[in-house]
Amino acid sequence: MIKNSIFVKITILFIVAIICLGAFSYYFIREEINEDILKDQLKYSQFLATINQLVRFGGNIELIEKYLKELDLHQIQDAKTLEQFQNYLTQNLASGMIAKVIKQENGIYLFLQTPQEWKLYGGSYPHNLFNYYLITFFAFVVVVFLFALVIKSILPLKILRKEIRKFADGQMNISCKINQNDEIGELSREFENAAEKINALNQSRHLFLRSIMHELKTPITKGRITAEMIEHPLYKERLCNVFDRLNSLINEFAKIEELSSRNYCLNKQDYVLKDILNRVFAMLLIDKEQIQDSFILPEENYLLRCDFDMLTLAIKNLLDNALKYKTKGKIEIKVAEGNLLISNFGAPLPHSLKDHAKPFFKDNKSNKNGGLGLGIYIVKSTLESQGLKLDYYHKEDKNHFVILGFAKTKQ
Repeated sequence: MIKNSIFVKITILFIVAIICLGAFSYYFIREEINEDILKDQLKYSQFLATINQLVRFGGNIELIEKYLKELDLHQIQDAKTLEQFQNYLTQNLASGMIAKVIKQENGIYLFLQTPQEWKLYGGSYPHNLFNYYLITFFAFVVVVFLFALVIKSILPLKILRKEIRKFADGQMNISCKINQNDEIGELSREFENAAEKINALNQSRHLFLRSIMHELKTPITKGRITAEMIEHPLYKERLCNVFDRLNSLINEFAKIEELSSRNYCLNKQDYVLKDILNRVFAMLLIDKEQIQDSFILPEENYLLRCDFDMLTLAIKNLLDNALKYKTKGKIEIKVAEGNLLISNFGAPLPHSLKDHAKPFFKDNKSNKNGGLGLGIYIVKSTLESQGLKLDYYHKEDKNHFVILGFAKTKQ
């Protein structure tokens, strides 16, 4: 993810900007130097032409020196510099005068030679580039300052990202206010407001659900106590089972609420399939005789890596639907290729599994029991929380629901 970081992109952008600025400044200054050199060459060529005219019309060395002094050209007296021009002397000069323009790396010079002596005028290139260097320096300073300013402005994004991750992981008490009067500061304030509103909604939802569960559990508990007072054993058992079932449903709703709000802590361990099915049958209030009459169970036992409560809740809903919508025969539960299959005779689902997995999905034409449409949604949610998947297909007049990914080994 580093290569897609906005910090890396901005850094690369400013590095490219500095390189381009340096290249442009170098090119511009070199062009200015070359232009000054051309001007100096033209100027010295004009000096040389004037000197030749003076020599032609009988001018002597004193006149030429006076002319050069008026042009503000000074004679060079430095011995080291003069040694470099020894090679330009014309040997055995008997009369007259020789004038030359000599171009060196460090400047342009005017060379004069008579039979008695020789002199050197001029010097290094008088390039006045201080302003250009100053402008280039300030341009670099501005670019670096803008880079530091931009980086400082976007650094709070890291803080905001950490807080958003905490919020996504379920930590509701976060603080991400950024004291900046720009888009990032505005974004942080808006997220802070949204987090506060979500916290308030969650708290009100928790309070509402807990209040409902408390109000429901109170009469269920009283009814359970009253049922224990009934003398007829059959009626007593039936009523107690009903109240136990209601209490179990409330506990299931509490787990579903914890799962949907991401407050449920998974506890995945190895459990025996037989123990899971026994718990499911107890939740469905199915006795041993009904199990033998309605189900085909696997002959071999298996270890399943899962969260016990969540898996029993998922299988319970699948078996409950299988019992409601079967048309004939028994419901088969088996393990094949490491997956748990639940099969029953019945009509195929009127819609896709994806549609039935939506919360409160109901088919008004085929839904006979008038339920809330949460069965498949609960199954899918509880399985996905454990890293398991739900699949479905209809074959040979049977509905096949498959739980993928948890069967471990035979016991």
